[in-house]
Amino acid sequence: MKMPNFTATAAAGALTLLVSACASSLSPPPVAQPDPAVLAVVNSNVTNDCNPQTAAVLTGLRLPAGNIRGVNYGIYRDEFRDKIVRWDAWVYLKDQPGALVVTLDEDCRPIQVYAREGAKLPGGQ
Repeated sequence: MKMPNFTATAAAGALTLLVSACASSLSPPPVAQPDPAVLAVVNSNVTNDCNPQTAAVLTGLRLPAGNIRGVNYGIYRDEFRDKIVRWDAWVYLKDQPGALVVTLDEDCRPIQVYAREGAKLPGGQ
């Protein structure tokens, strides 16, 4: 009779709890009709089909166009299908270090927004 591997079972259970806790804390970012000035700044920094959706999230955060120093995208691909599965728009601000990161799915739908490397979301979030 084969004995179950309790260590592997416990690790799998802990991983499941961790993933479900993270997933439940994700909420879609605020989105608004893109401010034309914000969209213009995003477009002036990078060419990407997701620019309108990125600008919509930045507008939803009430980020002023004049505070955007730069924007670029990270691309995540499914190596088995050679398909883009996610975009991260890194938005650099003039008044703080780091960046705001807008995560979008393969169809440019916003998933989340968070701050990295010392940046803070507008409103202190």
